[in-house]
Amino acid sequence: MSFLPPPTSAAQTPKRPHLSVFQLSSYRGEPSSEPPAYSPHDVLAARYRRLAGHLHWARLAVSFITLIAGVVVVGCAASALHSYSSTQLDPQFMLPLWPSSIDLRPTRAIIACGALVTIFSLIYILAALLPTLRLLNTLSTPLAFLTLFISIFATAYASTITSHLVDSTSAGTLTSWTCKWSGFAATAPQGFAKICTESTVALDLVTFLVVVEAIAVLMSAAGWWIEAKVRRDAGEKLDG
Repeated sequence: MSFLPPPTSAAQTPKRPHLSVFQLSSYRGEPSSEPPAYSPHDVLAARYRRLAGHLHWARLAVSFITLIAGVVVVGCAASALHSYSSTQLDPQFMLPLWPSSIDLRPTRAIIACGALVTIFSLIYILAALLPTLRLLNTLSTPLAFLTLFISIFATAYASTITSHLVDSTSAGTLTSWTCKWSGFAATAPQGFAKICTESTVALDLVTFLVVVEAIAVLMSAAGWWIEAKVRRDAGEKLDG
């Protein structure tokens, strides 16, 4: 038996193929570490997903703001109404604190507005656990429009009645009647300053809700725009 002598020169040594890092990993049967290729559609889809995430957190922030504002509105207006009920005297008393005709409709409208805003905000916060953007858009849009309409109606209704009775000496609302005494703290009936402050804060917060809910409507429009972009780009990618 004969054995071949080992090669003595570099030219006689068999050459192994040169493998790069990426080729070597695949050559060894390991997953390739080469970065995948991204198309422009993938980049746009990722950008829209980021926008949808930012919009989601912005909607939640607005919902928490409206929730807090709605609770404060109900608390202030209900406290003012309770103070009126506890200080209202029967007609046989010679020195009543309130006029014979006190209009409570603005206060009740503000309480109803605050309660509805609170309920709608809670509904959206609970529904924010839904996984898809379309479901959130479908839910947030009617809630935003309803809350905006309710806030505008309550603000206009309460402001119109209060301004109409502000100069009356025989009738008034809780706000108009108690706030007349704001410049006469020494002679004002006890508790009138508190009722005036609570009624004013409740009405101002309802006005503030109009602005916030207008922003919520714009966010709903942005949500539908993002969804339309994602669906269109997905369709173009499938067609391509």
